[in-house]
Amino acid sequence: MSRSGVEGKSFAFTTGAYGNRPTFLLTRERVDDRHQITLYELAPEDIATARQARFNRSQKTVHIPIRSLGDAIVDGETPADIASDDESVGYDWDGWCAIKIATLRGVAFNEVSYLIEPTLKEAGKNAEVVCTGNPATVELPEGAGVRLSIAFRALKPLSRRDRMRAIADGIRQMSLGECYYWHAKARSPSSPNGVKALRTLLADHI
Repeated sequence: MSRSGVEGKSFAFTTGAYGNRPTFLLTRERVDDRHQITLYELAPEDIATARQARFNRSQKTVHIPIRSLGDAIVDGETPADIASDDESVGYDWDGWCAIKIATLRGVAFNEVSYLIEPTLKEAGKNAEVVCTGNPATVELPEGAGVRLSIAFRALKPLSRRDRMRAIADGIRQMSLGECYYWHAKARSPSSPNGVKALRTLLADHI
């Protein structure tokens, strides 16, 4: 499907699959004296394990890492511990877990930061919490997480800065409808080339 075709079907999302509950986590850490940033998707444990099983059946080379919320959050046990608004505190997080999407380091971390800043600003979050300073975690609404998830997946295997920049810029300019389209393709076990197709769309000219 062409990018213009996706744009023709773009639309606005007001709530996610779990209402207004934050469904992504962005964690910045320092490991072996290097900064890295990891994106997680939050899901009930039964849904996460079912997704893991589907990938195990259809794509033996793809692993779906599942973490406890405490392992995914810096200095916290649930998203309520780091919530930046009163609404997030009221959710029950029993039986939820974190699905690791990707960890970015070095040049990839630098390039994705240019996408993180406007994405978090639009979501009413402070990007400095995870882009600079001490290790920290910020919870994200679904729309912001979906946009970042396709970027993290697309940038993870790359080494060329110009291709990374083109992909980050392209995703920054996408409508939310486009982001949901590519997110669905990238996380589907029946669409193994979804992320590759996105890279081709945004950076094949380089």
